[in-house]
Amino acid sequence: MIAYFVMELGLEDRIPTYSGGLGVLAGDTLLSFADLGIPAVAVTLLYKKGYTLQKLTPHGMQLDFDARWDYRKVLTPLDIKLDITFGNLTQKFTAWEYTVKGREDVKVYFLDVDLKENEQEIRRLNDRLYADDGVLRLRQEILLGIGGYRLLKALGYKINLYHINESHSAFLVIELLRELGDPKKVRDMCVFTTHTPVPVGHDRFPVDTVKEELQQYDGINWDEEAEEGYVNLSHLAAKFSGRLNAVSYKHMFVSAKLFPEYENISYVTNGVYHKRWVHSEIAELFHQYLPGWDENPLLLSQAYSIPSELLLKKHNKVKSELISFINKNTPASFSDDAILIGVARRVTAYKRNNLILRDIERLSYIARHAGDIQIVFAGKAHPKDTVGKEMIADIVNKAGLLRDKNSGVKVAFLENYDLDLAKMLVAGCDVWLNTPRRPYEACGTSGMKAGMNGVLNFSVWDGWWLEGGIDGVNGWGIGPKPAWTDMTESSDEEDLEDIYGKLAYIILPMYYYHKDQWVRMMLNSIATIGPLFNTYRMVSDYICKVYHLGLR
Repeated sequence: MIAYFVMELGLEDRIPTYSGGLGVLAGDTLLSFADLGIPAVAVTLLYKKGYTLQKLTPHGMQLDFDARWDYRKVLTPLDIKLDITFGNLTQKFTAWEYTVKGREDVKVYFLDVDLKENEQEIRRLNDRLYADDGVLRLRQEILLGIGGYRLLKALGYKINLYHINESHSAFLVIELLRELGDPKKVRDMCVFTTHTPVPVGHDRFPVDTVKEELQQYDGINWDEEAEEGYVNLSHLAAKFSGRLNAVSYKHMFVSAKLFPEYENISYVTNGVYHKRWVHSEIAELFHQYLPGWDENPLLLSQAYSIPSELLLKKHNKVKSELISFINKNTPASFSDDAILIGVARRVTAYKRNNLILRDIERLSYIARHAGDIQIVFAGKAHPKDTVGKEMIADIVNKAGLLRDKNSGVKVAFLENYDLDLAKMLVAGCDVWLNTPRRPYEACGTSGMKAGMNGVLNFSVWDGWWLEGGIDGVNGWGIGPKPAWTDMTESSDEEDLEDIYGKLAYIILPMYYYHKDQWVRMMLNSIATIGPLFNTYRMVSDYICKVYHLGLR
């Protein structure tokens, strides 16, 4: 059996314990485990205040509120209490259960130390996801790794393989070392997936703090593990895992730079759970013309059997619903007839969410000469990410400037991006724009969701798009297409020039004057992206390329 450990998890909107793609991917993975009958169990933390509830001021400043939810109505309490130690404090923890239904039900356990007998400082561990990057975060990760391990053992699970999904649960190796004694045996039971080439994604804690919090645990010499006075949890996870994998082919080469001491880095390109992300209107077409697609997404390669006029009609219906929602929630006054470009993801510096608005005079000129442009943005900045919040304010302020100019460019920002909003956006837009700074997009999954719905990707050549994108066939690339080993960073100026040039001379003319070519590309998108970039294929790759170490 596989034990799948994650810090964040996006299963449904009633459970706001995710911040973005990492958590949603974990949810998609568990849904696929259940469908495919993979014996697995998952462990995460219970965040009673969720991640963050986003509200914007009229000037675009993000305000953060608690995303409280009634977890008692969604989760089932376990009648169990176990010990866990932080520093010299021995505390109790319990867990709540959620079941992902499928051919093989997958149990998910949400760990909880918010108990009346515990110290108040420990009870705070169940407040918010990613609320702190100091001692509180360290203790959350001790709870996830060590507490999760102890819970599964107490419940009688016979685990063959521990999947450390991002490094947050790396401390589970402490318990394995204590029980098995031999680092080689630990490596035979652990695999580690790294999801980011950005330093913020690799938690580091001062070695003295780690030694203080883990003083009751032995088995690891923390001074030996420290690098420049810090313990890097990604390096700890890699050291005690028999397999380390990146999440796209390009990311494998990027990760080799981050883990130079690790010789056997592999990769499994991410996917998305097609049943969750294909809109019900589009799914109706698939059921009619591609029967069996939901159980066998390879059949999406036969998308050309769908009549073009029916696909366009369905897409326009979904788009109209999205535009009604946008107009109800913003002052944008969007139209069904104009092209709709979507930019929706976490808002942070390297993703360059507002890049397309860098030169609004030129964007307005393009709209006046090539056709009206509508852009809808969505996404949350981390509550402590000042740069991300400034990007949101920039988008909102430029939306107002463009509205006042009557420029042919309309911009809207939808607040409080969540799973339900994402489902509307990835199906209702005409173009899905993705502008991360290369090579920092480990994979990216939102474009896969859009592509399965027939939405055309317009993306920087990085992450999954380097594998799945065919320029002018299922979407368009932005900037130079790098070699796999090319680690040079994107140039904002070069990428922006390409965005504006392709909008003016390729994308807008095709959308407004060559709709037959446009719909052909929509079919290409479904046929080339759907069969490959789904979590059924991804889970199969994990079993063949990664999990086999511990399941043989």
